[in-house]
This record gives sequence, C-alpha cells and structure tokens, in this order.
Amino acid sequence: MLLAVVLAANWFSLPAAYHPLTLFRYYARQLAQKVHPDPTRPVQQQLTSGSLAIVVALAPPLLLCYSLYQFSELPQLLDALLLYLSLDWQQQRKYMLGISDSLKRGQLTLAKEQATKLLLRDTSRLTAMGVSKAIIESTVLRNTRLMLGVCCWFLAGGGIAALAYRLLQELAQQWNSKLPLNRYFGRPAAWLATITAAPAVLISSIILVLQHGISRCYKQVRQIPRLNINYLSFLLLCCGSVAVRCNLGGPAYYGHTKLLRSRISYQREPAWQDIGNAVRVVHFAQLYFMLLVLSVTLVQLALIWLK
Repeated sequence: MLLAVVLAANWFSLPAAYHPLTLFRYYARQLAQKVHPDPTRPVQQQLTSGSLAIVVALAPPLLLCYSLYQFSELPQLLDALLLYLSLDWQQQRKYMLGISDSLKRGQLTLAKEQATKLLLRDTSRLTAMGVSKAIIESTVLRNTRLMLGVCCWFLAGGGIAALAYRLLQELAQQWNSKLPLNRYFGRPAAWLATITAAPAVLISSIILVLQHGISRCYKQVRQIPRLNINYLSFLLLCCGSVAVRCNLGGPAYYGHTKLLRSRISYQREPAWQDIGNAVRVVHFAQLYFMLLVLSVTLVQLALIWLK
C-alpha cells in the first residue's frame, strides 16, 4: 500500500491551491495570531500557550479521522487516503526546480520571490549562491522530514499516525522558533517535530553515507564544529554536502536577526546546477528506502508462505 500511494502521489499530485495541507497552514497561522498576540509576554506563558496550541490545532482533524475509522468498512482505503493527503513532495520539488531555472536565466529577484514559498529566512539579503545553498539545504531536510518521515510513521502506525506526524511538522514550520516572534511560542512544536523526525533523519543520513562513502562523511562530521543546528540535522547536512559536493550551512537572517550556524565546507560554493543535483540525491534516497520496504515485505510474504 505504501509503495502504491507514493507512486500515486508522485504521478497525480494535488495542486497546492486544492491540497488540504494548504488550508491547515492557514488555520495554523490564524490560530497563532489568536493565542500568541504579544511576543513580549513572560516566557513561561508563551511556552504554555505554544503547548496548548498544538493540542487545539491537531485535535479536530485527528478526532475527525479517528471517527471515520469507527464507521469505515475499508480502513485500509482510509489509510491510503490519509497517506496520500500527507504527501506533497512533488509540489515542493516543482518550486525548487523553478527556482533553479530562474537562477539559470539570471533572474535573481524572481528566484528570491519564489524562495519565500519554501524558506522562512530573509531572502532579500541572499545572493545567487546564497539562494542556491538555502534551497539545497531545504531540499535535503524537507525530503527527509516530509517524505521519508511520513512513510516511516505510516509503517509504524498507519494513516492516522502519518497524518498526525505531518500536521505536527507543518505546525513547527508555521510557528518556527527561529523567527523572533515565535522564539518561545514555537519551541514546543519545534521540539516535538525534531523528536518525531529523528528516525527518518537517521535513515536518510545512513543512506547517504552508504552511497557517498563512509570515510568522507565521517571526516566531514568530525572536522566541522556544530553551531545552532540540532545534531541529527547537522549530520544530515554534512552528508548532504558530501553528496552534492558543495558547501552548506553558514549564517542566516530570520527577520532582522542573524542566526550563526555551522559552516559546512566541502569542495566549492553551490550554484544553480546543484539544486537539481540535490533533487536527484534525495530521489535516490527515496528509491533506496522504498526498495528496503519492498524487500522486507517480500521476506514477510515468503515466511507466511513457508508456514
């Protein structure tokens, strides 16, 4: 079922304007405005409101889906539908390749405008190299969190687990704690999103290590100090820099605040061509993961047949 739905999502993806996740993103932003009107409130109050807002945001859609399971005669079909609605990688892939095309044509201003759909950072300060680097990082991280992560949770808990994970990732994105406004309010969602994405990030890192060399990836992780990046994301970005063969990381502006991050140096600065390279790298990781799932399924079927 997982393989069939992933193929369907790749071939017949919903337009962004009609995707339910677009509505949920709007709902999350409106909810934040209601429960977090003043970022100067006490820190504990912001953390509490951020924690309760997660419950308020996730409870209605998840309870609705759970109630449908109680009446459904085909729960597997409902699982497949929820998984399909949790996947929108193809739309994001189109945005990334569109930015690459704009940079190829020398349309930096247009590329910056397109990048605002994917990035929370201040794109007005970015050069062509900076836009390329930011989109490569987003490609590696988003594919892992929003594609492999959804698949992992679907295997663990079915469609409702995949949907709950994906909605939590969207809350962490919409209430990103890197933005000064959400520094404390978004911290609970960011923490939960990081914890739940950890298995997928680790799996993706292992796939990149196996493909592009254990020694090179190990050397990259060991020689670069980690700064303002959680450990698993740092590990993934280091492996991603080896895979794409260019520099990643470095400082980024969120609003008017400069966030210092690790500079992950490898061979050269990234260019627009490397965005396409990054997309191909993550597609290989997807394929490798799906082949692993297929292999486990075949082994299970063989064991059942032998019994």
